[in-house]
Amino acid sequence: MPSSTESGVDEILLKLLEAYSPTGQEDNARDVIVEICEDLGLRVEIDGVGNVLASKGGGRVWLVSHYDTVPGRLPVRRSGNIISGRGAVDAKGPLAAMLMAASLSKSPVTVAALVGEEGDSRGARHLLTKELPPFVVIGEPSNTTGVIIAYRGGAHLTLRCKAEGGHSSSPGASAVDLLIESILRMKKVAPGGKYADPSVAATMIRGGEAPNVLPKRAEAVLDLRVPPGIDPSAVIDEMKSNLPEGCEIAVGWIVPPVAVRPSEPVPRALTRSIISSGRRPKLLRKYGSSDMNLLHDRVASIAAYGPGDGKLAHTDTEFVDVEDLEFAVKVYVRTVEYLSNLS
Repeated sequence: MPSSTESGVDEILLKLLEAYSPTGQEDNARDVIVEICEDLGLRVEIDGVGNVLASKGGGRVWLVSHYDTVPGRLPVRRSGNIISGRGAVDAKGPLAAMLMAASLSKSPVTVAALVGEEGDSRGARHLLTKELPPFVVIGEPSNTTGVIIAYRGGAHLTLRCKAEGGHSSSPGASAVDLLIESILRMKKVAPGGKYADPSVAATMIRGGEAPNVLPKRAEAVLDLRVPPGIDPSAVIDEMKSNLPEGCEIAVGWIVPPVAVRPSEPVPRALTRSIISSGRRPKLLRKYGSSDMNLLHDRVASIAAYGPGDGKLAHTDTEFVDVEDLEFAVKVYVRTVEYLSNLS
């Protein structure tokens, strides 16, 4: 692979995309990442949960992305400068650019390719047991010129309802009816619509045993998101207090929201690097969350940046432009250099 220019990042991305690795099946891509790192001259370590740490002398700067994806295999294709496939945007595109940047960097740097970001963030949670550097750049799609300074927090919720059931033609209690009523009550607490409003979305629903029987049990998985300044636990407590009898909420993972000042070292370095690379930067506040939410409190400065349109993440039309990948490599290299020279 080339080692003196940004060219070659496209081949790295294609290799990553060919290794389908939805959350929980990251093993499919781990050996591929190790091989790429060794070809790039990076020292490789795999930690206890499967995170791949690729370093060039250690240093005070880490570039952190993830190599798990949402499920749903997509064809890996290249058409001209467009590369498509599951993870092209979220987040193998940013990871490919980070690995290439590390190989080109004249300053020490570590790339951390994490597992589980699309699930319970077990990769990031494991990093919290380690000594972290002062400066971290999170690799997430930011439309190539955006610097992400805020993410909403949230929680994974399971709503369960029970009822007596009975014949569907007779008056009776239905667990599905209770489930629907509960979701509507939860949406009054977290209506969404604006960035500053908490939001809750049902992503999976199960219930019913037969077409002519009122269900005795029903279950829904819900995704809660809250903006900076709001405690997810407080929103959950309010939801629990408004549930109808027979329903309960179980809380899975929970992450706090995060917001940083644009003047802090990492967002400032990213902004300067985008400008010096020839484009105009934008400050972004994301509706979702990332591993930045968890790592924020353990480092001196953090922000997120990466190639690709974030609106394509988790869709069946994930693609990234090679020119954006190469631009992102420049930005990462310059950001590492800038941060490494801070006293």
